[in-house]
Amino acid sequence: MAKLGQRKARLEASLAAATTTLRDAERRADSRRKIVAGAALLSAVREGAVPAEVLVTLVARMSARDAELFVGSTSAAQHDVEPSQ
Repeated sequence: MAKLGQRKARLEASLAAATTTLRDAERRADSRRKIVAGAALLSAVREGAVPAEVLVTLVARMSARDAELFVGSTSAAQHDVEPSQ
């Protein structure tokens, strides 16, 4: 019986480790998607393919901390982007 308990504990630990690995991989992929999408949007605004007002609208919806990243940037500075409160 003790061996079964030990085996169960090992399997549960293995499952927990696999779950953590999967969750971490999903989090990294999600972060990468956000970075790539953001870079594509900024590039499209710089090239004129997307109106700068789209970026201004999105920045206005951000927290003040996040919006501060765009104050003074080439794309946003031309449109007086101010962080939201």
